[in-house]
Amino acid sequence: MQRMRRTIAMGLAVVGLWTGFAHAQKRSVAEEILDILRAENKISEEKYQELMNRAKAETEAREAGVEAYRRDPVKVVKQDKSLDWLSRFSFSGDLRTRGEGFYQDSGPSANARTRFRYRLRFGAQMKINDEVLAGLRLASGDSNDPVSTNETLTNLFTRKPVSIDQAYIMLTPKESIGLGDFAWTPITVYAGKFANNLFKPRAVMSSELIFDDDLSPEGFGETFTFYEGSEGLLRRFQLNTAQWTIRENSRSEDAWMMGGQAVVAIQPLASTRLTLAFGDYFFSKDDGIAQARNTNSALKITNSVILKDGTIVRGGKSLSPGTGDKEFRRFLGGFNIVNASMQLDYNTGNPQWPFTLMADFAHNTDAKNGDDIAVWAGASLGATRNPGDWAFSLAWARTETDSVLSTFSYSDFGRDGGTNVQGPFVKIDYMLFPRLTLSVKNHFVSFIDRPKGQSNATLNRLQLDAQLTF
Repeated sequence: MQRMRRTIAMGLAVVGLWTGFAHAQKRSVAEEILDILRAENKISEEKYQELMNRAKAETEAREAGVEAYRRDPVKVVKQDKSLDWLSRFSFSGDLRTRGEGFYQDSGPSANARTRFRYRLRFGAQMKINDEVLAGLRLASGDSNDPVSTNETLTNLFTRKPVSIDQAYIMLTPKESIGLGDFAWTPITVYAGKFANNLFKPRAVMSSELIFDDDLSPEGFGETFTFYEGSEGLLRRFQLNTAQWTIRENSRSEDAWMMGGQAVVAIQPLASTRLTLAFGDYFFSKDDGIAQARNTNSALKITNSVILKDGTIVRGGKSLSPGTGDKEFRRFLGGFNIVNASMQLDYNTGNPQWPFTLMADFAHNTDAKNGDDIAVWAGASLGATRNPGDWAFSLAWARTETDSVLSTFSYSDFGRDGGTNVQGPFVKIDYMLFPRLTLSVKNHFVSFIDRPKGQSNATLNRLQLDAQLTF
């Protein structure tokens, strides 16, 4: 009999639950259970009335809330202050898969090599208020390599590493310091590990003459925008400054990059915009950069160096240190890089086919044996904004041995990147689907001064990419 009562009670509870949903929760499960308890004399009439009144009040409140949400669901969500922090976050990232081939027809290093790689980057930003933002980005690749986030598919399906690529605070003080009347953001300050804040000319392919696109410097960076407008000849005038901490030493002076860059954008015609930039980047205590190669094989050194025993080793190819007195002590010369850049954007009248010219020039005034000039020039036609769009670009670069720091310059230049290389690049982009772009790029590279034991036959470095942004 007791078992039957329990079965009936459970059945009534289920029926009550179903009925409640069928009738828009007019009678709650709690009310049904109270009725069962009273019928079995398991609860006093006084307690029953007290709990029933509470159950009915809760049911009415819930139904009122459901009805209010039906009338205006967006308004109800907006009024929930506990969800405010979600609107402060923004996310972005990209995934690129790459098939890459190295082809050289003759010489001691001639071979045909093919490898497959990927690059994964995922970032998040949190807006603390209108003037403070925090950012984080994770990226694939060897954490010891500052100029590549590519990961090669190899090593028997082992799991691949992901590292912190950026972690920074960005300040844009305006109202708080009395600059609220400006129509643009006059001051931007970066602190931590952040994206390069220096202007680099771009014609689909951006110039990586001095700094590779994957380089995320550390320290501080500032952008002071004195003017920005949409009318007249002058469109933008700003100053970019940098105080990058390259290597901290516990018992000697630290290695820094201290630099500044003035940028001016003018629009002489409605269809033409010209951006000019001039900068100077001084690397202090750069011997610390050379010495870092003694323990970090991921760094590329093609600049001339002096060993600990005083031997001078001319650069021009990827150098590896020995042990003891054969380790790197410092570079042969210093690095103070004077940089001039230009980008000319022309509106052809067809939004699918913009035309751009760009040039980048660098001169290392502290080089000792000459070989101190680097040049990058290019052009592009088209832009991949919508599915079916094409973009064609080409560039030519020449980077002499001691013109720029090989550790931070374009990592895909030739077989190993670095300096003492020259040649053209050609690239074609096609947007297949929204956010999915297919690309083919080839580098035709040779040495400027052929190192001993090396061939100067043209090296073709072919890259086939599929990149999805999100």
